[in-house]
Amino acid sequence: MPLLNSERKLTERVKELACLYAVARIAQKQDTSLSELIDGIVTIIPQGFQFPDIAEAIVRFDDRVFGKETDSHELLDAELSVDGIRRGSIAVSYPNGTDTKDMPLFLPEEQQLLDKLAQELALIIERKEHREQQTLVQTHLRNNDRLAILGELTAGIAHELNTPLGNVLGYAELLQQNETRPERKNDLQRIIDSALIGREIVKKLMYFSCEMPAQFQLTDPEQAIRGTVGLIEYRLNEHHVCVDWNIAPNLPELRLDAIQFAQVITNVMLNALAAMPNHGNITIAAYKEGSSVNVAITDNGKGIANENLKKIFQPFFTTKAVGEGTGLGLAVVHGIMKAHQGDVTVRSKVGDGTTFTLTFPIP
Repeated sequence: MPLLNSERKLTERVKELACLYAVARIAQKQDTSLSELIDGIVTIIPQGFQFPDIAEAIVRFDDRVFGKETDSHELLDAELSVDGIRRGSIAVSYPNGTDTKDMPLFLPEEQQLLDKLAQELALIIERKEHREQQTLVQTHLRNNDRLAILGELTAGIAHELNTPLGNVLGYAELLQQNETRPERKNDLQRIIDSALIGREIVKKLMYFSCEMPAQFQLTDPEQAIRGTVGLIEYRLNEHHVCVDWNIAPNLPELRLDAIQFAQVITNVMLNALAAMPNHGNITIAAYKEGSSVNVAITDNGKGIANENLKKIFQPFFTTKAVGEGTGLGLAVVHGIMKAHQGDVTVRSKVGDGTTFTLTFPIP
């Protein structure tokens, strides 16, 4: 015996409420990714409609599609707006030619249900994105605090090491001047070379901690970049690395410390060089964007794994073999860019290469 009209309406309302309740339960899963949340909701939506066994749901969100694409003309859809911005849509459809035995495919109340589902999904996306943004901000603040503390520690360490290193270097050079035996002179030269390496590491520590006195002056960025690259041209030639230039004309002058700027460009270039096999390619681009000048250095090397991208600016982090790197090069870059009121970002894909973008404010 078929259901009475009032009974059928009640059944449909119960299905709709059960659908909304199921969506609300999915939304409570805070440890689930946004994609997984939407996938789960797509499977639930048909349960709220008249013919759940053949109904199909699809969510279009930004450039992603959740559910099966359909060419059906029998559908309902609703706009998906997040924070007042249209980001996609929700649709429920039936296969073309569906036989419902003279019953309408969609009830008037089902458009209201779909509108409500779109609102609920928009709130879920909004809350999820806000939480992710908050997590990113908190992580950034923690990293800044950690870098500030490390900066203070490294400044103290650098000052403590400077004096004994200077003494070792000075006395070794003095002894070498009066030494006549070749083997002893060679041993003293090794001591001098090691002390010089130690002094370079101390200098990097001081750059990282911003303890090196800066001398800012207005500088032509193109001239500064080309001059710095010229200093390491022999290294590039040794590895048969080609440099492509893409520098916009008439760039505004920037307020730079020439030595620190050269240190930044050199460290990024040498980092690119270490990531590439012989006969690699580096592209150096510089262009004005808003109130800043961006310098982008791109290599076609092995790229950086995702798990390492978050660590590369941390002091003493390195993926190089023991003895091949101190892990200070990119930390120095980070510190110098902050001292210039600028920023450094990195984009990389394993197997395709890496781009470091240096952003300098226009004075």
